[in-house]
Amino acid sequence: MGKHKIHENYRDVDILRNAFFDFINVVYPRAHFRTWFEKGFWRDEYKPHSIMIDDKIVSNIASTRMNLLIDGSQVSGIQIGTVGTLPKYRGQGLSRILMEYILEKYKETTEIIFLYSSEEALKFYPKFGFDRYDEVLFLQTRNMPKAHFSARKLDIKSDSDFDLIENCLGNRSIITKLFGASDYAFITMWHIINLYPDNIFYLEEDNIILIAFERRSQLHIVDIIFNQSFELTEVLSKIIKSDDLKSIHYYFSPDQLNFKFDQVAVDTESPLFIKGHFPISGRRFKFPATAQT
Repeated sequence: MGKHKIHENYRDVDILRNAFFDFINVVYPRAHFRTWFEKGFWRDEYKPHSIMIDDKIVSNIASTRMNLLIDGSQVSGIQIGTVGTLPKYRGQGLSRILMEYILEKYKETTEIIFLYSSEEALKFYPKFGFDRYDEVLFLQTRNMPKAHFSARKLDIKSDSDFDLIENCLGNRSIITKLFGASDYAFITMWHIINLYPDNIFYLEEDNIILIAFERRSQLHIVDIIFNQSFELTEVLSKIIKSDDLKSIHYYFSPDQLNFKFDQVAVDTESPLFIKGHFPISGRRFKFPATAQT
C-alpha cells in the first residue's frame, strides 16, 4: 500500500463524502451521485475505496456486494465500478494499489468479482486475473407487436411517481437467473436518476414499469419491473408509438420472460471482465443493464 492511505466506509462522513462528490464531478461529470445519496439509495453494499492527496480524492475504485444468480444458483459476488483517477495523478499506480487492496479484502468472502471496463482499461484488468466475456443483446426482428400506446410516462420529479417506482422495485420479480441478481433496487435507481429519467413507463392495469425507448425504428427494452406473470407482446404494444418498428432489443437474458429473439449482437459498450469460476462461459447471456455499477 506504500505511503497512500485508503479511505473507505465514509458515506456518513460529510467531508469525505463531499470530496467523493467533487471527484465524481471531474471524472464522471454527467453522474449525479449526490442526488442518488440524498434520495437514500447509497446503501451499505456500495463502498468507495479512495486515495486522498492534499485533502482531495484523486483515485477511486468502488465495490458493491451483490447477491448473484448464475445458472439458477445463488453466488456471492462483488461488482467493481466508479473506477477513475484525476488526470494529474494518472500513471502513478494508484489504481493498481486500490485494486490489489480490494482483491485481498474480498478474496475469502466472495466467489466472483466482476466489472465493466472502459476501452482505455482493457489491458489493465487481465493483470489481476480477470477474464473477458462477451455479452450479447437479444434482438427480435420478426412478428413485431402492433403499436397501441397507452402507458403513462412517469416523472421522477413527482413525489408520487418516484414513490411508485421505488415500491415496484422493492417488490420486483427476478428478471434473469442465467446471470442476474436480486435486491439491487438501489443500483437501478442510480440508472433511473442518471440515464433514463425520461424513459420510464407505467402500465397501471398490469402494475408493470418498463424502462424503454424507441430510436431509429428500434425499441430498446432496458428493464421490465414486474411481480406477476404477464403476456409480453400485449405489454410491449402498450409502450410502442411507431408503426414501422423493425426490431426489439432486450438488455437482459430471456430465460425468465421467455421472449422470442432471432438474432444476437455482441454488446461492445462496456466489456465484461470476471475473476472467479463462471459456469456459463460460452453461453449467450446479458447481465441486467440496470444492475450494473
